[in-house]
Amino acid sequence: MERNMFLEAVKTEQRRIQRFIDLSGPEQNSRGSLYLRSQGNSVYAYERWQRKGQPERRVYLGPLASAPVRELFSCKFKEQRLARLCHDQRLLEKLEQQYHMYDFESVVNDMPTAYRRAARANSYNQRYEELLEWANADYAKNPYPFPEGKNFAKDGTRMRSKGECIWYNLMQERGILFRNDCEVVIVDQNGQLKTLFADFLIQCFDGTFIIIEHLGKMGDMPYAVNFGEKSYWYFQKGFILGKNYFVTSDDSHYGTDSQMITRLVDRIEEMFFGF
Repeated sequence: MERNMFLEAVKTEQRRIQRFIDLSGPEQNSRGSLYLRSQGNSVYAYERWQRKGQPERRVYLGPLASAPVRELFSCKFKEQRLARLCHDQRLLEKLEQQYHMYDFESVVNDMPTAYRRAARANSYNQRYEELLEWANADYAKNPYPFPEGKNFAKDGTRMRSKGECIWYNLMQERGILFRNDCEVVIVDQNGQLKTLFADFLIQCFDGTFIIIEHLGKMGDMPYAVNFGEKSYWYFQKGFILGKNYFVTSDDSHYGTDSQMITRLVDRIEEMFFGF
């Protein structure tokens, strides 16, 4: 899974800005500024030059809607836009050089030797690789057809809802490893077996698991009843709501609160890494 999504986004934005700069063509000779003079109910437009120590010079362009005014505006707009593009390009180049990755491996590699040795002794890197292998392994997935709406995560993975896309993208950005739309088999105290499909299943560094469900159609009665039954079975497996089982939901108008999901991802990030 991609752990450098922010830097990839920076590079993508740099390439996009560079295309705009290239399309802008060569820098044009600087024009004067637009000056307006009102007389009665009419407004007259001038191009004005004013340099220090020199008398002001004006050239009459015509009314505001005239072609010369539009041309002056267009030139000034392109000039200002190009200046902003170049500024942002320089800013992103500087950011790319100075940005510090905060994933486990990057932090440990910049620590003194004693701490790097301690990390190796505690096999943190090895554990992350094990979790990465677990997340990327083949596993039984939800066989039910996707809904008509097409929702895709940043890496092109098809999801079942907008909310799941938000969860997926945020957890990838944080380096949280997971399986999505995966099978969870539960056996209750009576030996009864139940197969469920979790939106997300996370295995943490300490070996514990977290389940995440995003509800997109709680206004639909059969859907809501199925969620209640699903939560019962999760409880039988030891998944307690708010402890190691987290649920978000669209509102009655199918709106998705990405800020709420972000706050939960903050908490899950700490649980996943254990620090």
